[in-house]
Amino acid sequence: MDFAPGRVILGAAGILLALCLAWVWKLNSALTKTPPEVLALTPNRWTDQEIKGTYQRIQAKSIDWSRHLPPKLDRRYVITGGCGGVGGQIILHLLERGQPPGSIRILDFRKPGRADMKTGSVTEVDFVQADISSPSAVEKAFAKPWPSSVAQLPLTVFHTAALIHAGQRSLRTYDGMKRVNIDGTQNVMNAARAAGATVFIATSSASVALRPVEYWGNPFRRWPRNYWQVVEESDFDKPVRPHSQYFGNYAHAKAVAERIVCEANSPDFRTGAIRPANGIYGNSQNDMVIGACLRAGSFPSWIPNVVQNIVHAGHVSLGHLLFEAALLRSDEMPKCAGRPFNITDKGPPPMFRDYYRLLGLTVETPRIRVIYLQPVLMLILSYIVEMFDVASTMPVLRWIVPKPKGDLGILQPGVFTAGTHTPATDAAAQKSVDEGGLGYTPVYTTMEGICQQVADWNREHASTVPTRKVGVGETLLAEAKNVGTMPTAVAG
Repeated sequence: MDFAPGRVILGAAGILLALCLAWVWKLNSALTKTPPEVLALTPNRWTDQEIKGTYQRIQAKSIDWSRHLPPKLDRRYVITGGCGGVGGQIILHLLERGQPPGSIRILDFRKPGRADMKTGSVTEVDFVQADISSPSAVEKAFAKPWPSSVAQLPLTVFHTAALIHAGQRSLRTYDGMKRVNIDGTQNVMNAARAAGATVFIATSSASVALRPVEYWGNPFRRWPRNYWQVVEESDFDKPVRPHSQYFGNYAHAKAVAERIVCEANSPDFRTGAIRPANGIYGNSQNDMVIGACLRAGSFPSWIPNVVQNIVHAGHVSLGHLLFEAALLRSDEMPKCAGRPFNITDKGPPPMFRDYYRLLGLTVETPRIRVIYLQPVLMLILSYIVEMFDVASTMPVLRWIVPKPKGDLGILQPGVFTAGTHTPATDAAAQKSVDEGGLGYTPVYTTMEGICQQVADWNREHASTVPTRKVGVGETLLAEAKNVGTMPTAVAG
């Protein structure tokens, strides 16, 4: 039988197209499901009754961090990134436990904008505007004279400042991340040493432990490789991996910076790192997890089934303060010194559909609306965005190709590893100081933490629209899937 070459080519192309579509369909199907191994860690979904009861309890009596903080120490404090979610919370906790405002200094590139930092004793805290990527600016900020009443006190530095971009993974876009997160960390540490600091604790990220998810590997695998990863700190006991074995530039830069800090540990300059796991929430003006949903009201989501810890900034602050106390416990070097520790909320990791269900039941304004998208289509789009992002850095092309910005600029392949199943454990931090831990005990669940954030949000926006009551039968987002608000809030 005589077949025209054109028909053979068309037939082969049709078969290939059908196979590609089948592969894409299979991958999309996998990305909308939760592996049973992950479900076993968090089998129970948040119910309307639990959410409403918790919200009403928190609304009546706010979360009280003060009774969980370690005792006040007679020291001075410099907090880089002190206007942000973690840095600002550390300052509020220091003041809450009795630290004089004159003994605290904020070092940040912007002035405090948080509502909870515009009134009270926090307004008396010294602020120095500086870019940590500039060695001279950082040196000048640390050299500024202190009030005579505290000038002779020993110095602790909490380094929380960082550039966060979860999507980028190309070495062509690495320099900006390196300049802030690696060089900036070194600049701050050099200035801290020169200023006589004896404790230096950096905010790292649990994302440094993640391996990239391999979405386009063996099409016969049930799940993409690394589709779920239990996040702990064993990676720290091995050499820093090659750049390609991190999900993106952010994770690699944080891993390198973390080693710089921890390797500097010595009897006279005790160091360590806190790894928030995973996204940080708690202040609606700063966080890109819950706060981003509240600010947007209507937002896209394509990861309905994803299980992840997120952590309240209050717990991250508590981890830093406990670490400081452990490092200063005695003249003998504690086992925890020079190491990183994960910090999480209390309880099992929820699904993002749990978060959306809570927001739908409790937020008074704006009414939360989630737009659900197919994950594989967003994944494919992310590669296109990445091509534009990389092209915009190349000679000649940078004058032609626009650089993706805003949410679109974040939508790059790296964000899909940051936004997959990453339950984390803080078991190491929960060990006693004698056992090599921090003596950390998480005190609030994620449900309680989000309810507190929503209660604060509702109070702040009560005058904008009529208040709506939480209805017993209200099930907005009952079938909510997962956060697709560009999971930029990988910790730190």
